[in-house]
Amino acid sequence: MRRRSEAHMPERTQRSAPRTQQRESLRIPHDVHNEQVVLAAMLVDPATCDRLLHRFTPDYVHGKGHAEAVATIAELRRRKLTFDPATVAQLSAGKVDGGYLAQLAQQRPVLPPNLQYHIEMLQWDRVRIEAAQGPVEAFLEALRDQTTDPEQMRTAARRVEAAFSASSLRYLRDPNEVVREMMAEIDRRRTGTACYPFGLEGFDRYEEDHPTKPGQARLTPGLAPGMVTVITGLSGGGKTTFTAAVMLQQARLKRRVLYGAWEQGAPLTLELIALQSLGYSRAAFIDGAVTQEERDDVEAEGIRLSKWIRFIEVPFGRERGKRQFNDSNLDVIHAYVAETGADVFVADLWRRALRQMEPDEEEIALYRQQAIAQETKCHVVLVHQQRLKDVEQREDKQPTREGLKGSGAWIEVADTIVGVHRPALFKDVPDDKLLALILKQRHGVWPLAVEFDWRPEYGSIVKGRSVVYQHPGQLNAIDTEIQVSTKKSAKYGRRG
Repeated sequence: MRRRSEAHMPERTQRSAPRTQQRESLRIPHDVHNEQVVLAAMLVDPATCDRLLHRFTPDYVHGKGHAEAVATIAELRRRKLTFDPATVAQLSAGKVDGGYLAQLAQQRPVLPPNLQYHIEMLQWDRVRIEAAQGPVEAFLEALRDQTTDPEQMRTAARRVEAAFSASSLRYLRDPNEVVREMMAEIDRRRTGTACYPFGLEGFDRYEEDHPTKPGQARLTPGLAPGMVTVITGLSGGGKTTFTAAVMLQQARLKRRVLYGAWEQGAPLTLELIALQSLGYSRAAFIDGAVTQEERDDVEAEGIRLSKWIRFIEVPFGRERGKRQFNDSNLDVIHAYVAETGADVFVADLWRRALRQMEPDEEEIALYRQQAIAQETKCHVVLVHQQRLKDVEQREDKQPTREGLKGSGAWIEVADTIVGVHRPALFKDVPDDKLLALILKQRHGVWPLAVEFDWRPEYGSIVKGRSVVYQHPGQLNAIDTEIQVSTKKSAKYGRRG
């Protein structure tokens, strides 16, 4: 059986099909006209496009180039861009013929009266093809095998019936589509476009004079689409300032940020980011000791940053007498992320979105938030507290994975965990250092420690460099990359 009919398969796909696929004789025809009608509807009506994208994935279509076209249209909507053949060619790296899509839109400039019929036929093609690839194929193999037990044969037949009774298989991924996405990601890595830095000096990469990994990536893949980062620390430990500094760099990289500044509010957070950008004193602005010129500079910088950083106020618990649930609150977050086309969503503090705080409920909510990140291709940054009681009982006050408040799902969901720590918060030392502890990397080495020069008056976080990671509760410091005192390399380290 072929994934697509020969008439609509790319030449390379026909030529490079696996031997097992070439030997298959079962071919499932489908009407590409249904796909063309649906693509045209997506192009001419934004509301219909959003509805169809929520219903269909690229796996649903089988015509030549149609899967890539659906993926590109979804990216256009996510970025709030209008259809244009040149933009389509750029977003798809030349894999989608923008002229062909323009022709479809010109042929059907308004929604057809029979659109629902074509949608149903497209769904039926999907059911037929998926059934043929799975239960029907298994049934035919069992039928050819004379040793098949009669009960196994009946079970196989029932599965065929169940497959054709299914109205939708939306989340069953097509193998060809998975391979296409896999190779697109690999190609992005090869060309260096799959790097999504935090943007802080000395944090994303090791310093050039590092004895074992000069200039190599420290965080992999960083703030990548569809992943989750947890930034944790104690109150006053610098996690909000650290997060703001990272979001300033995302704005400079022209990534759209949706910021839930639920701990200190949108105006103060934007002020903090603007002052970080300009290098102005936070203390002076808090005291009001600023000139008219400085005041105007901050206003202009706030306007400039607002092009890339949007704020969402706490949308929960505002209606009096209305009972709230975690699911409905996460629906709100999902809608805002999708509507703004955010590349990065920050929730500081994310727990304010919850109404059911029991560990099981929190775990379910965290998995839902992870699914939202994956579906919207938005990187989610969750700012979260450490358990104060846990920290007070330890001599070493630095953040730990185990110190995260609440459910153990915080560790499971996170692709990256960064603990932010100000040593001067607990020790009689100069308040000029800030530690960023990498407590988990799903795709990289951890634990690691990066020390920054820190000027609290300005909120500046600069000159990151590798330092010993000291495990809480241990007397001897263990450096996962180098022993600073002895200059000897250490092999300790784990992968997430």
